[in-house]
Amino acid sequence: MRYERKYRIESTHPQVVSMVIRQHPAGFRPLFPSRQINNLYFDTPDFAAFQDNVTGTPQRLKYRLRWYGDDFSLIHNPVLEVKIKDNLVGWKQHYPLPEGKYNASDWKKLVRLCRETLGKGLDLQPVLFNTYQRSYWGAPALPFRLTMDTGLRFGPYQPHREPVLPFTDSAIVIEVKYDQQVDEDTAFILQHLPFRLSKNSKFVTGINLCYG
Repeated sequence: MRYERKYRIESTHPQVVSMVIRQHPAGFRPLFPSRQINNLYFDTPDFAAFQDNVTGTPQRLKYRLRWYGDDFSLIHNPVLEVKIKDNLVGWKQHYPLPEGKYNASDWKKLVRLCRETLGKGLDLQPVLFNTYQRSYWGAPALPFRLTMDTGLRFGPYQPHREPVLPFTDSAIVIEVKYDQQVDEDTAFILQHLPFRLSKNSKFVTGINLCYG
């Protein structure tokens, strides 16, 4: 279980944000090369997960299929994730689907596999595509990890069409992630990030952009 503290940064170039992270006294440095993250989010027909997030329901679940790679239409070794939130603490459960490469013609099959894996039916509906570029940062002497997401794009799930992601979000999203056991060091990490902590959900942003 871990905490996630988020920053949504507007009207700032990614290079400027990267420089701020590098100048942090904790000594944050890139852990490995950045990569593109791709998601398909699920919800109920009445968007219960979206409503729970907007209203701040303390205990909530989020379902998504995640894969990596610069070609969004090539789904390589996707993993079904259940993201569980209990107040400020969160954790994930991972369910790898059968390994292999899927493409845009396989979406109905992938949705069926997700439902079968979770033991769900039509109460689990694919609703939102999302992609962004993520860089990963670590502090050598402290157990904190920081991620920076840029180039956010969104599109609605349409069952009889290839994915289209026409909606963009120019904001930069930073997440500071750490285990419960190191909460006492949090003030040092956060006070040297000159941004305002904020509530940010890519899922909520995407639903608002795609469905109004």
